[in-house]
Amino acid sequence: MTGAAGLGEGASRSGVHGEGEVVRGGLPPLSLSALRGPAVRRLLALRQEQRLTTRHVRLMAQSLEVTERTVWRWLAAAERDESAVAEPGARAQSKDRFSVTPEVRRLLALWKGNVAAVHRELTARAAKGEGDPPPSIPTLHRAVRRDLTPGERAGLAGGERAARKHDVFLARPRGWRNQVWETDHVQVPVLVEVDGKARRPWITWFTDCSTNACRGHAGGSVAGVGAGRAAFRGPA
Repeated sequence: MTGAAGLGEGASRSGVHGEGEVVRGGLPPLSLSALRGPAVRRLLALRQEQRLTTRHVRLMAQSLEVTERTVWRWLAAAERDESAVAEPGARAQSKDRFSVTPEVRRLLALWKGNVAAVHRELTARAAKGEGDPPPSIPTLHRAVRRDLTPGERAGLAGGERAARKHDVFLARPRGWRNQVWETDHVQVPVLVEVDGKARRPWITWFTDCSTNACRGHAGGSVAGVGAGRAAFRGPA
């Protein structure tokens, strides 16, 4: 059982050493990606003013945690195509690129994530005139890897338990301390002696989603709400 109750990295300085060696750290990847566009626009403005130097590019590469060659490549792409300034480094997306449709998702669920089986069914439907021919199997595989999360793919193949290994733990946005707690109630896969008998105990705990600190826990030899209440009354 997993639920949540609403209760009211360190980073080293990043830099680039040499042409291909990048030291990671600092801002999260999403923030770094969001800064690429404004950075490239600033460098383009400097180039138009004939004030762009290698030092500007080097500092930008260090800030964005990429190589200098990558920044030069972004600049060249932006000069060829203004739309490339919005998302430097993003792969050009063809209008004809195949994407996973709701029907493909339904078939993936029916065939438990088996892409080859989905392809066979789509091919059979197309032969009967019930839709367009599907893309090649490699293309379908790429679309599934791109458009579905690892948890979705694992869940299709192995069910909810497999999906939880990817998507549940610490998946919530980080808020402030004690804003949201998550709880779990599981039977531990070990045997302990309880009243002279070997039993697998049950453990319940509450975790603060912001700090990942355990806010309370309790154990018992039988499942029930009592352990949850005891864990909830634990130290906060």
